[in-house]
Amino acid sequence: MSKNAIRAGLFGLGFISISTQIYLLRQSYIVFYGNELILGIMLSAWMLLTGAGAWLGRYFSRIKGPAGFVLFLMLLLSTLPVLMLVKLNLYRVLVLPTGTLAGINDVVYAAFLVQLPFCLINGFLFSALSFMSGKAGNAYSLESAGSLVSGALVNFILLWLCSSWLSILLLSGFYLVTVVYFSFHCTGRHTPWLTILISAILMIILAKTDIREISFHSLYPGQSVIEEKETPYGQLIVTTNAGQFNFYENGLLMFSSGDEINNEENVHYAMVQHALPEKVLLVSGGLSGAIGEILKYHPLSVDYIELNPALLKLNVRSRENLERKNVFLHPGDARSFLKNSSAVYDVILILLPPPSSLQINRMYTSEFLKELKLRLSPDGVVSYSLPTTSDYVSRAGEGLNSILYKTLKESFRNVMLVPGGKTYFIASDAVLSLDIPGMIERKGISTSYVNKYYLDTNQMKERAEYMQANISGSAGINYDFRPLMFFAQMNYWMTYFNRHYFISALILLLIVALVILNLNPVNTGLFTGGFTAGAFQVLIILSMQIYCGYVFQLTGFIIMLFMLGLALGSRAGTLWFSRSPFKVYLFLQLVIAALSVLIPLALILVGRMGLPLWMIQLKAAGITLVLSFLTGIEYSLAFRLSVREKDMAVAKNYSADLFGSALGAFIIPVFLFPLIGLMNTGFVLALMNTAAAAFLFIKRKNFVSL
Repeated sequence: MSKNAIRAGLFGLGFISISTQIYLLRQSYIVFYGNELILGIMLSAWMLLTGAGAWLGRYFSRIKGPAGFVLFLMLLLSTLPVLMLVKLNLYRVLVLPTGTLAGINDVVYAAFLVQLPFCLINGFLFSALSFMSGKAGNAYSLESAGSLVSGALVNFILLWLCSSWLSILLLSGFYLVTVVYFSFHCTGRHTPWLTILISAILMIILAKTDIREISFHSLYPGQSVIEEKETPYGQLIVTTNAGQFNFYENGLLMFSSGDEINNEENVHYAMVQHALPEKVLLVSGGLSGAIGEILKYHPLSVDYIELNPALLKLNVRSRENLERKNVFLHPGDARSFLKNSSAVYDVILILLPPPSSLQINRMYTSEFLKELKLRLSPDGVVSYSLPTTSDYVSRAGEGLNSILYKTLKESFRNVMLVPGGKTYFIASDAVLSLDIPGMIERKGISTSYVNKYYLDTNQMKERAEYMQANISGSAGINYDFRPLMFFAQMNYWMTYFNRHYFISALILLLIVALVILNLNPVNTGLFTGGFTAGAFQVLIILSMQIYCGYVFQLTGFIIMLFMLGLALGSRAGTLWFSRSPFKVYLFLQLVIAALSVLIPLALILVGRMGLPLWMIQLKAAGITLVLSFLTGIEYSLAFRLSVREKDMAVAKNYSADLFGSALGAFIIPVFLFPLIGLMNTGFVLALMNTAAAAFLFIKRKNFVSL
């Protein structure tokens, strides 16, 4: 059996795995209107199921005709990436009623059902091919190298040039080349030609089918999709219904044109507070019709910032106000714009969605408000809004309102709550008034809804007093690296569903308990190391998101660096540490524990030092490479230390590493980081790794000969 063919199989496995993961995460975000919680669930399910597949690979040696069985699984794997994207769409359409939000249970079920076949086969094949190669450390580096190449291809070429559907087809085709190569060198005389024929038939069927279009358009029932654009920043969809344009980004409705009530409330509650608003800054929402309402005040200039430049190029009727000579378009990140701008504004309108992701949360933090205030005139006005209402304030809504109120109050002398279709937060150092109908009339502003016929000042005051009474004095302040609003928004989102989630949590905890109970001292180190690596992979990406804005390109680069570090580390572990692997392994555990504290400290300090963005990104890249390099060495040494169970070492070690990474990628972004902050999260990770090192040291008698 050719070793080169087995190496090609391992390389191809990493190649198809990471590219499928990237596109599946993007599609899950689109289908489930998600935030980091949804991505964490999908990623955790991926790793748990792949780990389960790797664990099943322990029985590979009992299979008769192993090469033929492996070839069959490789062919089957090549068809699944395309089918997974379709299954996600169909699950959303067939299982959840049109117009409903997906709850946690719905996402968990979808994550496991959609990914189950691919991940089980993927994990099993890694164990099988590693066993066939005879060198687990090299197998890990080869799979990581395939992931690295695939990640580079996706993030730097395919995302810019091709749709997700075409990209997945191309990637599956590339993977089939490694499958054919494997069949020529590892199976019978006629099998390779049959493999080529089957591969060609599969690609033709997948390329010619219209199932993707059918499943995609079914996500927008009753609407006509007039524009679909995939960009490096995400997927943009514009639909129309009865003359109204609806703008979706990554499946989330950003705004709709013609919503006159919403446009008037978004603009006039804040604009009317300033005596003469000459310079206005609008962050998002310009295509909704808000600019037309702003222009009623005859400002000298309106600067409109939109993160995704493709949104500003959409050919829709609602863009007519963007062509006005005093309206200036600025594609890019609002924080970067304010840092590099010298303009001073009278009114700043933040028309962003609620902070359901950490990327949006960074526009609600104390750090951003301090930057924003530097660009505000002494009597300037800032406006935010949240989807909570004044008629009844739930405990979750109270928490969300309280955090934003207290964060604004830290920077501004006056913060006024205005009840409307949403809860509006108007902040200024100048005096603010709820007599909005009277001020609108005195200024002579023509409105259809925000006027004395629509609004009653006394009633507004009563509702505002009720909301003010529900502001908690014990609420915390929202910071970049302690994103309390993100956590509170997730909690608020969960209250939409009258379901109990303890069953899903109980199942997850049961799986974790079973894994931990089956760990030996070596596996425990891999579990905690994988947990730390998975956690910091997410934390580094989120940190760069906080500093740089939307970092989709940088995310791909970080993932590639992580794969590169794993490949180099596992190779180095095989070549460099032939002596005293136990001592090196124990030392690595302690080094990773120390890094768990040093990395958060470094990530916080680079921002406070005022370094340029390219230097911050370079430091983040270096941290990623070092951490993944150490993780790769650890995996290679773990296999060498498992001398008493070589037949099962690959399956056990790989599954322990993946289970740990799955939990780290889920628990950290969803719970630990937003709840206790970056630095405290680092202390928790350090404690875990120190405990694993202590367990290994206590059991050192089992490794004295190594």
